[in-house]
Formats: sequence, C-alpha cells, structure tokens
Amino acid sequence: MTDDWDPSIPEHKALAHEIELGNGIPEMRPLAKSQKALRSVGFEVEHEEDLADRPDEVKWYYPLEGDVWKAQTAWDMLTVWGTSWTGMLITHLLMWIMELVGLLPKGTLQVVNALKSARTGLVKGGQTKLFTPMFLAVSRKPSN
Repeated sequence: MTDDWDPSIPEHKALAHEIELGNGIPEMRPLAKSQKALRSVGFEVEHEEDLADRPDEVKWYYPLEGDVWKAQTAWDMLTVWGTSWTGMLITHLLMWIMELVGLLPKGTLQVVNALKSARTGLVKGGQTKLFTPMFLAVSRKPSN
C-alpha cells in the first residue's frame, strides 16, 4: 500500500482487504514499513521508485478495468473483455452451471468471487494510487 493509504480510514482498510482476499495475501503492509525493513536488515538502497507514477498513458491496471476501448491488440480485446461486466457475468454463469452439474469441484465459484474481489480492489487501488504493484527498490548488501 502506498504512503497515501491510511488504515484508520474504513474505505482504505476495505480496499486492502479486497486485495488481500483475492490474492491470498495475509496482510497488506504500507510501503514505508517495507522500506524500513529493507534498511533494517542492512541493505543500502541505491534507488527507489514507484514505476506506476511514471507518466504513462497506459496504466498498469487497464486490463482489469474491463474497458474494451482501451485494448491495444486483438489479444488484449479478449483479455479486457474477460474483465468487462459481460465477460464476468458469462464467466460467473458458466462456472455456476459447471459446478452445479459436477464438471467443476464444489467451491470453484467461491474462488471466482475472490478473484472478482481482487480485481475490484486492484483497480480501485490503482485509480486512487493507494496501491502499487510496481515499487522498485534497487539495493545492495554492503561489502563489509
């Protein structure tokens, strides 16, 4: 979670929970805590940067938004369509039917719902800049 994330704000805490649930992460931690941990174990940080903050027209979360107009290639169109409301509806219905008739194991739909939760949290987190999957820390262990 970026430095803008505040766990005392219920919406921020809920956003982190969506990401945790859908990605199987026990606890999202603030970026500052990760940076402190890196230094506390003795690494010298040479460069730190949130690559998501770079001025790029194409945001990292665009395939998850479900906006087919943002697709850049034919393959992208399929990827983005899968996260559109129609794509998710059809996927949900197919998984429900397949689980109902026994083609998929019980609990598959719960996994689909967890992944939908992750998608929602990741997109909201990216749009509000409360979450980044692209923090780069170039570090080295001192030669001493």
